[in-house]
Amino acid sequence: MKPFALNSDSKEIYLDCNATTPVLPQIADAVSHTMETIFGNPSSSHVTGLKARYILDTTRQLARRVVGASSGKLIFTSGATEGIQTAVVSAIRAAVDNPQSPRSYLLYGATEHKAVPQALQHWNQLLGLNAELKAIPVNEQGILDHEFIAEHVGQAAMICTMAANNETGVKQDLSALEQTIRTHAPEVPWMVDCVQALGKLPLALDDISIDYAPFSGHKLYGPKGIGFMAVRESAPFTPLIIGGGQESGYRSGTENLPGIAALHALFELMLDPTQTTFVDPTTLEHYREQLARALRRAFPSIVFNHDFSVSVPTTLNFSVKGVSSKDIMDVLDASHIRVSSGSACSSKVTRSFVLDAMGLSDWQSESAIRMSFGPATTQATVDKACERIQLVAQALQQSCLIVADTNNDHDAQLDGVVQLKYDDHCCYVLIDREAREVAIIDPHPALAGRLENLVRCQNYDVQGVLVSSDDSDVQQAASMLRAMLIGAEPNTDMWGWPEHAIAGCDAVPAECDCGVQGCLSVGQRRLFKLGDELPTFLLSEPVKAAESLRVDFAFLGAHQAIRDIQHCISDTTLVCPRKDGEHQLVLAKSMQSGAASIVEDTQALWERDDITIIDVRERQEHVVDDLPAHASVVNVPLTEAIQFIHEHPQLKSSPLVCVCRSGQRSGVMADALTRLGFTKVQHLSGGLALASTPV
Repeated sequence: MKPFALNSDSKEIYLDCNATTPVLPQIADAVSHTMETIFGNPSSSHVTGLKARYILDTTRQLARRVVGASSGKLIFTSGATEGIQTAVVSAIRAAVDNPQSPRSYLLYGATEHKAVPQALQHWNQLLGLNAELKAIPVNEQGILDHEFIAEHVGQAAMICTMAANNETGVKQDLSALEQTIRTHAPEVPWMVDCVQALGKLPLALDDISIDYAPFSGHKLYGPKGIGFMAVRESAPFTPLIIGGGQESGYRSGTENLPGIAALHALFELMLDPTQTTFVDPTTLEHYREQLARALRRAFPSIVFNHDFSVSVPTTLNFSVKGVSSKDIMDVLDASHIRVSSGSACSSKVTRSFVLDAMGLSDWQSESAIRMSFGPATTQATVDKACERIQLVAQALQQSCLIVADTNNDHDAQLDGVVQLKYDDHCCYVLIDREAREVAIIDPHPALAGRLENLVRCQNYDVQGVLVSSDDSDVQQAASMLRAMLIGAEPNTDMWGWPEHAIAGCDAVPAECDCGVQGCLSVGQRRLFKLGDELPTFLLSEPVKAAESLRVDFAFLGAHQAIRDIQHCISDTTLVCPRKDGEHQLVLAKSMQSGAASIVEDTQALWERDDITIIDVRERQEHVVDDLPAHASVVNVPLTEAIQFIHEHPQLKSSPLVCVCRSGQRSGVMADALTRLGFTKVQHLSGGLALASTPV
């Protein structure tokens, strides 16, 4: 049995090199060779150990040549984070031991990697320095404020900056920084995060008074878990790890020899004037401009969030007005283009603190995407990426996520109840595609651009923009959308319910006579408001002559629960929550317990023809990456899941398998189906990313 024997993706275009890079074949060979044949402990005195020691010593010499550090310490670490911790501990310990030294501030750039301020905060408290942490402001380009540094660095126990930013690629002028720092604080310990500089910027540490320079191997085609740091001879130093005396006592623990051998192969490549693996800076700038042109053609409202003239050429950080980063990233990933949102080390953050520090707008920060490549990227990869970016744009246009001059939105099939989410907030769009009519319930400001695109793309007639809460953000978003999409602000109550809807209606819900007054028509369905305070909205089945109407959907108002409206709904009514922090998707009067089961044999899944596969990815993802299945495949994005569940009660006893990219959305869908009485539901744990698929 081979654990982690996952299929490689032959179609993958990897453009997330600022997060990590693939290991080059020659570097992987060096690692494998060392693990198999040079496995000795470098501290051992026998021949096997001496061979290992040779790799250690020669790699250190090569590292000095690569970064231009002929003097001082050159220490192998587990990566840049360890190097940062070591630098911070060393500087703070020196300040604690010398009460006469400046100790009022610990300075760091406002756009530093989070490892830096968090390390400063941790060791400042733990070692009892109790200095004030101060973030050095940056301008709109991301360049550090030298006047601020000049004002504060004289009282600082340490200053931390970076050579190039991991999110934007913005590079700092280290010579100008040195001039400012050393003019006002000749002895202050200065750390420069050099992680994104290796292989992208010229480095000559002998010529500049940087005290600590941490590096990481996996950012330049090496494996994870290996790094190194250069320490200036005069810099204070306190070992972070003690016990064994390795690395001349500077960093104890048996050395990661395979990782160091990887650095050896990397450094030899970097120092070889005849190599052709790494391209020159001019070529990298050409790659960036080619990708930027493709992105501009694909997304007319794109904004690049950094100035290319002050950035390394391997990074593009951009936002597309009116489109969330998640929507773009999902379809890019379905197209096998790998990018990230901001920093991969901050995957749970919904906005970019780097762009916030630069003073960019909220929408840029919240929808930022980072596309990054490396010196080993080829022209063929860039050409292929540009081709696929155009396909991504077409898929987004067809799904009305971006509006094109010529709209061929043949895939814009939204009809019925559509659920849009922002965090745990649920907004509902009630669409009658045939009648070209919609109503919107509880829009969130973050969804306003998406809603406007959807309505304008399809030329829908907006019957109402309603709210069930007195939340000011939602009220303002609703008012703005009414003005944009309906025209002049109509006469409504505070919940957006139009006056003309109160005058009367051609039918009432069959389940109740519970105080509804009038209704809104959305095509053949009728929408009722229940209650005058924090109302619930009820949506009927299509109107039939001379019949009362069944309530198909109920949209809970703020602070309302199912028990509060149970006299107005039936067992078949689907209840749509306003908040859905637990990812329940949709509720009902009666729900089953338990969760869906997991597909065990993923290879056999694609050969089966006795199931229905529910592809829970968004339409644009499904379009660019169809599933290799024999079974019937139905594309049901979570946005459309409620309507699908309503329309397909006949599937309650049929075998269903839910799939998506990662297994998260399919798990939500499968559990919702199970709770609502679908009895044979499975989902693909780990998603298509980990599944075995036919070649």
